[in-house]
Formats: sequence, C-alpha cells, structure tokens
Amino acid sequence: MSRISATGSSEVTVNGVRWINAEEFFAGLGRVNIFVGGYGSGKSEVAVNFSLSLAARGQKVSIADLDIVNPYFRSRAARAVLEKNGVGLILPPVEIMESDLPLIQPEIAGALKNATSRLVLDIGGDPVGAKVLASLVQWLPGDDYNCFLVLNSRRPFSGSVLEVEKLIAGIEQSSGVGITHLVINSHLIEETERAVIEEGIELGKAVSKKTAKPIGFVAIEDRIFEKLATVDLPYPVLVLHRLLLKPWEENEKLGPRCFKL
Repeated sequence: MSRISATGSSEVTVNGVRWINAEEFFAGLGRVNIFVGGYGSGKSEVAVNFSLSLAARGQKVSIADLDIVNPYFRSRAARAVLEKNGVGLILPPVEIMESDLPLIQPEIAGALKNATSRLVLDIGGDPVGAKVLASLVQWLPGDDYNCFLVLNSRRPFSGSVLEVEKLIAGIEQSSGVGITHLVINSHLIEETERAVIEEGIELGKAVSKKTAKPIGFVAIEDRIFEKLATVDLPYPVLVLHRLLLKPWEENEKLGPRCFKL
C-alpha cells in the first residue's frame, strides 16, 4: 500500500493544527492508521496530534491506546485534550492495562469494523509491544489501512539504516502487519536543533531507499519549526504541538491519569 504522496508547498491550518504539503496525503489516507516505533521515538505524540488533526477536519475519529511498553508518554495522558476536541479514546481500565489486554478486543474489533469512523492505533514501541497488534490482524481492513513506523534517529537502535531495518523486521514479524510508511520524527525534546531534524530526514531517505517503504510525513514540533528559516520538503509536514508531558509536568494540565471512556 503506497498511496500516500505529496507535491506542492501549501499550508493548511485547522483549529491550530498545522499540516504543510498534505493535500494528496489526506486524499490517499486509509481509514485505519497504525503507529508503531522504537522506545522514545515520539510515536504517541505523533499519534495524538494526528488524531486531533483528523477531528479538526470534521472527521469522526477515535484513538486506541494499546501501548503496554512505556508507562509514560502514552496517548491516554492527553485524554482531556482528546475529549475536548471530539476524539474518542479507547482503553481498558488501568488495573487491567497490562495484565488482561484481550478484554478490550471486542471494543477494538468494533472500531476496526466501523466504516463510518477513522481509527488510530497507538501500538507499543518495540517488537514485544507490537504483539498486541497481532491479536487484531483478523479485523484489519485489508485495503484501507496504513501502518506508520515513527523514526527518531536520536534514540537507541534506530540511528542507522541497519538498525532501522532490524527494528522493522522485528515489528513486522511480531505483529504480522507490514510497515507501509515511515514517519520522520527526529528530536531531542527541548534540545532539538535544525541539524537533528535534517539528520533524521537523511536517515529516513536512506531507509526508504533500502526498504522501498515511502516516507509518509515529517513531524516537527511547533516551537522548533518556527526557528527554521524555510522548510522545503517533498513530503507532508505535521507541525506538532507537544501534549504528552513528563509525569511531574502533567498533573495540573491533564488531571488524574485514571480514566476509562
């Protein structure tokens, strides 16, 4: 599945959510969009912003938080923002989050089958976490989904083409789902500079050439994006707004973590 492409350089801002060069991207987007990636890739941040951007365009969308690997920076941490902006959040009660995940399979299966709504799956960040996806393969719409690997060149085991190839192979083998596109999201949080972003793009291009997996889009945090003199890329650009805070930052902004939709 390689329907996603983009040309031109137009900018679209909807309710503060910014996409650049993305008209053809949305035209070819599948109904179900899966985000996987190595630990610290920023996968959940991308998934949350992506979901909000769909809702901002007037589309019905839900996000399923199936990350059982990382106890922090999971999409459920942005539940207040998601709910406020009309994005449904699917997750099991906190007490069974890591011990009895199959209990939410019927709910996820229903969302996967619902042709009237888009679904975003935030999957655990390594081959172990990707096993969760394997339990859902039977309900994936075979011709209407995309699986994005979020790639951060500054995280362990994803700094070279060989390492990324191994990461892709592990996730695909564990999940039984093929990666369809790469998402370039190289960053060092507050210490991100232009060189880090450029490095990530070059790595993504090299991985794409080696694996024949196209670059779906590039994600750049808004405060970093504003520092760039120009952005001239042949790819869609999602300008991220940071929502997933460190545990000690989030209490006042996001409220208690225990929540079930």
